[in-house]
This record gives sequence, C-alpha cells and structure tokens, in this order.
Amino acid sequence: MSRVCLITGASRGIGRATARALAEAGWRLSLAARGRDALDDVLRELDGGAADAHFASVCDVTREGDVAGTVQATVERFGRLDAVVCAAGVGGFGPTTETTLESWNAQVATNLTGTFLVCREALKVMLPRRSGHLVTVLSVAAKVAFPGAAAYCASKWGAYGLTKALAEEVRREGVRVTALLPGSVDTPFWDAVGGGPPREDMLRAERVAHAIRYALDAPPDASLDEIHIMPPKGIL
Repeated sequence: MSRVCLITGASRGIGRATARALAEAGWRLSLAARGRDALDDVLRELDGGAADAHFASVCDVTREGDVAGTVQATVERFGRLDAVVCAAGVGGFGPTTETTLESWNAQVATNLTGTFLVCREALKVMLPRRSGHLVTVLSVAAKVAFPGAAAYCASKWGAYGLTKALAEEVRREGVRVTALLPGSVDTPFWDAVGGGPPREDMLRAERVAHAIRYALDAPPDASLDEIHIMPPKGIL
C-alpha cells in the first residue's frame, strides 16, 4: 500500500517541489496551504487523471482547528498517515527597530507555532501506531544569526529547538524526526520579502525536495536526525 504524506505549504516553493518528488515516488499526498486556487493547480499537476491519488485542503497552520481538521481529513481519506513535511513558512527582513509587532507575530505564529500544531496533531495519529516520520523544513537561519532577520531567526531557532526536543521525545516510540536546514533556495519566498542573494546562486527547490525524499526513504534501522543542504557557494 502506498505511503501517505501530509505536506504543509504545498502550493509553492519547497512544499510544491516536495509534492512532485513524492508523487513521482508513488506516495499519496494530502496537500495543505492557505489558497484554494493554488492547491487546485498543484492537484492538476500531480493527478494526471488519477483523481483519487491525492487531495488538498485549505489550512492555515496558525489555526488550531484548521490543522486538526486537515490531519483528521487525511486519515479519513487514506486510512493512515506515514509522514508529515512542515514546509509552511513566512519571513520578513529589516532592522529590529523597524520590525512591527505584526510582522514578528506572523513569523513566530507560522514558523514556530504552526510547526508545533502540525507535529502535535500528526503525533496523535503516529504514536498509537508506533510509526511515522516528521520532517520540519527550517533554514540555515535556525543556527546562524543574520543581521536584519531577528524575527525570522528567532522563529526558526525556536522551531529547531522544538524539532530536536520532539526527536528525543518520540524516537523510542517508533517515530522519526528530521530537521532540514537549507541555505538560500530560489522560491517565491524571495518575491514576497524582496531583495536577497542572487537567485542564480541559490539552491533549486527540487534539490531540497530530493533531500526530503532521501530522509523519508531511510531504512527503519536508521534515522536522519538533521540534514544541512547548501548552495555550492555556501551561505549567500
């Protein structure tokens, strides 16, 4: 039976590239994002006429009810949940003195609290089965401080701490947890925040998706606790 993966942030960037990579490997997918139209576009790209292979649900990872409903709908649709890829994320850059509370709250809510909510609800399904895999898509900013990115770094460092604590909490219960820390990736993220390194020097989202697939395909007697994947030039 095909494995089932829930991907948040599935409508663009790393989440969308991961959906393509896992669909090619035969996974059945539950795709979650905030925009219905974008999700439908991903479904059309993936289904190829197999309308029952994947499904999508509108989900804001900062909303507890949305997350719980998405996990429940996934299990009801497929009867199982083998993996979760937490790829939803937002960013904002600028001096701390010019960072608004709204921007701070948005980044912490999505990058940290959203990751917590998704992992918590997924574990309620995985732990009784003593099987499952959580992958949190973080950033090199989870371990390296960047000026002008205090809110982003704080949210990612928090999510990294959450991921490492979860790994220790559930590894003896049959659930694996992988922290993925990519360097700069050429995605629509940079369209939203503006600026950034030269796009041609960045990683392609497909490369990150391949790393996620590699982690999920690890044999049962191995756990890839942490993966760093960087552009050839390193930190940009």
